[in-house]
Amino acid sequence: MDPVIFQIEDGVVALTLVDKAAVGYSDGWQAPGGKTALTAVLADYSDEGENWRCQVTSAQLTASASTTTTSVPATFCSPAREIPTPGETGFALAAAFLQDPTVRAGLSSFLFAHDTEEAYFMLGLDGANPPKAVGRVRLVAGSFGGAARSNLTADVSLALTRKPDIAFGSAGSTRLVAGDGTITNAGAAAARAAAKSS
Repeated sequence: MDPVIFQIEDGVVALTLVDKAAVGYSDGWQAPGGKTALTAVLADYSDEGENWRCQVTSAQLTASASTTTTSVPATFCSPAREIPTPGETGFALAAAFLQDPTVRAGLSSFLFAHDTEEAYFMLGLDGANPPKAVGRVRLVAGSFGGAARSNLTADVSLALTRKPDIAFGSAGSTRLVAGDGTITNAGAAAARAAAKSS
């Protein structure tokens, strides 16, 4: 069997601030309006998100293991040892982008204006279709300026405030793995019905 090779040709990174005053708001929402990784679309996020996608050069969810150790002292019959105790994995949305300081409502401006605020994100690897992830992050400002006569870039790592929801598969057949551990399989018919109800 051949390996699966996937390249991002039409990626999306979208952000919008978490609005706790939104109608029906629940602290469990992973996307605006309580949508999921299957039903969230670009229009649910900031009006400028469509323009930002052309600034982003790389974006990925990164995972960091959270492990502590418990020390067991030596005894008369065995040496001392360390037992790993796994904790919940931490996640971040790591993105690289072309700085856009000449754009009034660009990505650089948005991140700087909303530094430390909580936002919903969507990371789509095939536009707004699966595979894609949604969740909540803490915003941080990107770099401003750099070397003369060079393309100015910035790298940010936006820490997730909880485990994301990820829709694996493609538009016709998906598997939603929610941050709470729930797994939902959706065929073409189920995916169409979910999209129509949103």
